[in-house]
Amino acid sequence: MYTAKQRVLTAVNHQLADRIPITFDAEIEVYEALQHHLNTTSKEELFDRLNVDTWMILPRNFIYPERQQNRPIKTSIWGYKTQTVSYDSGAYEEVCCNPLAGKNGLSDIERYSWPDDDALDFSHFPAASAAHQDRAVIGVFTWGTFHIAALVRGMQNLLLDFALRRRYVDFLFQTISERSFFFLDKMLRSFSSNIDIVYMADDYCSQQAPLFSPQDFARFVMPYLTRVVDKVHRYNKKFLLHVCGAVRPLLPQIIDAGVDMLEPIQTRADGMDPAALKKDFGKHICFYGGVDLQQTLCRGSVQTVADEVKRLIDVLGKDGGYILGPGHTYIQIDAPLENILAMYETAFSYRPYQLCVV
Repeated sequence: MYTAKQRVLTAVNHQLADRIPITFDAEIEVYEALQHHLNTTSKEELFDRLNVDTWMILPRNFIYPERQQNRPIKTSIWGYKTQTVSYDSGAYEEVCCNPLAGKNGLSDIERYSWPDDDALDFSHFPAASAAHQDRAVIGVFTWGTFHIAALVRGMQNLLLDFALRRRYVDFLFQTISERSFFFLDKMLRSFSSNIDIVYMADDYCSQQAPLFSPQDFARFVMPYLTRVVDKVHRYNKKFLLHVCGAVRPLLPQIIDAGVDMLEPIQTRADGMDPAALKKDFGKHICFYGGVDLQQTLCRGSVQTVADEVKRLIDVLGKDGGYILGPGHTYIQIDAPLENILAMYETAFSYRPYQLCVV
């Protein structure tokens, strides 16, 4: 009998377990609705009901210092500001200030107030990971350098920098990377014993294409991505990279960097057909996610959702290398509860392969 941890790591190693591994994440309103519907009282109990095989641990103050948590306008540990924007069913934090916008000198980067060594707190990792050792534990240190740069500089400014101020990008990325490497090293050196997978989100694609060329990816992203993956592998952990959208043109370099797992597999983005991805890259990277949130989960019928889950397991799960979950990380509040439950019930019960048994 496989444990949840064994099931996930077997898939990452491109082998078949007793069933397809399952992951879950959602907006807080979805968590609350599911817990009310299923009469569960804890995240652990909810995950048990949904047969979830993973457990993610974030550092304290991951986005905001504790003193900022309940303010309507918050300043993050990286210095950008957000404001709470409400809608009918909940709220989001929208960026309202990019502090390096309009500051185009290298000296502006040098003078900027970057997070200090104690900005992220990992002290709860040992207890949290020990409490969930039956699942595959995913440790988070911070976001990727491009993602952070886009927040502090502003996406439009940063992409103009790629074309007009390339030395500025080099220095900005080097500066941010040194901070993120410090936090990664701190997490791994002191708290890695019970972590199985290290996660980093670094969105650099739209729905149609990457936001910049593969040549610019090689210059600006590959150096820090390779260094992060190498560090993670030296601790004998797997590396999970989050990149939304049409990432296919960058996959050869992402694989060359040593990335083990790719999230979230946004199948409606250009070039992200599951069968083609599996054919061209399935031997080299484990796919993580895949269930469409843009149409299928929010607008489809229960049967449509079940059929899509089966299709993904048939295609991406063949010969291992697939962990099923939402195709945009966080299930949104517009997804009917019956569709979410159909997704997880089908993922648990559908077992088309002659799977190995431990």
